[in-house]
Amino acid sequence: MMCPLDYSLCCQTVTLYRRRGEEIFRQVVDSASYSYQTRQVTDALGTRQERTFQLILPGDWELRPGDRVFDGVGPEVTGENWKEFTPVCVAGLSQVQYVQRCCWQGTPCHILAGRK
Repeated sequence: MMCPLDYSLCCQTVTLYRRRGEEIFRQVVDSASYSYQTRQVTDALGTRQERTFQLILPGDWELRPGDRVFDGVGPEVTGENWKEFTPVCVAGLSQVQYVQRCCWQGTPCHILAGRK
């Protein structure tokens, strides 16, 4: 049986990044729903900006906490400039905090990822 969910709103393009050692893996995905919000957080260390987001990717994707998501077609990134490629420095970039695989009758339907 097919998944009964409608993914017609998953029409945004995002770029996924994963670092393994010095190698950066980059993948452009054209069927995503990506929404994010930047907020200011004040704590004992001072004030900083924090980005919360939610990403939905129809299908079964390899995504892990620590991976990064860029809004649109993202740039090529190397191991040398990975340290500067952070959500604090790059507008539209988020870092995955959690990943949830959603299934229908045992078949993967989509991945839900984000940062709370």
